[in-house]
Amino acid sequence: MEKEYNPALQFDAFTAGIEDGGLRSSSSIAILACYIIARSKEKLTKKNVVDALVEGKIANYFEISSAIAKMIKTDNLVEGDDGYLSITDKCAFNVEMLENDLPITIREKAVELAAKTARLEIYKKENKATVEKDGDRYKVTLHVSDKNCDFMVLSLYFPSEAQAQVVKEKFQTHPGEVYENLINSIFSDN
Repeated sequence: MEKEYNPALQFDAFTAGIEDGGLRSSSSIAILACYIIARSKEKLTKKNVVDALVEGKIANYFEISSAIAKMIKTDNLVEGDDGYLSITDKCAFNVEMLENDLPITIREKAVELAAKTARLEIYKKENKATVEKDGDRYKVTLHVSDKNCDFMVLSLYFPSEAQAQVVKEKFQTHPGEVYENLINSIFSDN
């Protein structure tokens, strides 16, 4: 039996920047945005959802941004004062009805990437890293924090700004690992 044609799932979206298998339907992109927010264990902002789908080459930046704006305007999504998105009953119903129209690999990848971008945003807020020019070298200062309290501050020096920026970005991606590795090194028996 042939699957019934669904006119809401036409290929009407811009495809610049997406890979084969990415979403090419504006309605699919909107449903995926709702799905991600509904299924994520992390609190998500518009930026988290957009960054996740762009990073995963699942959908075009402009299409995702437009879909989220439309979903907010049509009361499918609510953006709180803190910037976090939540779904409405209307959105939850649409997700239940249409989630199977989206490939499971796309759904899983999108939720995983959104959680990753949300965690990265939190890491960057909580664990500050700065780069400053200090004579002919660059000083990177790393702060491992828990809310308002630093429990480690580490300064490192590099000969180039590019190297300093790489260290800053790597630290902000995995601050807990940096802290744990340093503590393990200090307290190891070697």
